[in-house]
Amino acid sequence: MPPATVGRSQLPVLLARPVVNDLLTPPLAERLEQVQTLWDSIAAEQRGPELTDVNRQLTDQRLESFLVDGDLGLDAVGVLDSIEQSR
Repeated sequence: MPPATVGRSQLPVLLARPVVNDLLTPPLAERLEQVQTLWDSIAAEQRGPELTDVNRQLTDQRLESFLVDGDLGLDAVGVLDSIEQSR
């Protein structure tokens, strides 16, 4: 059964999650303000998720590789172009 929608904005409504529904019903500007407040609270903690040893080693290897070759990789446009060309 697909999710229900909210009136004119056609936002998905998660029927089993009234708190989520409450977050989806205000006007866009208010929802954006709520998102910004949430992101600010996360940034204030200045902590990310704990890395596993495997993830830490992989991150260190990638950093070392970058420091050696300086390859910045592709920007977003380059990635999208490469996906489009592969189709």
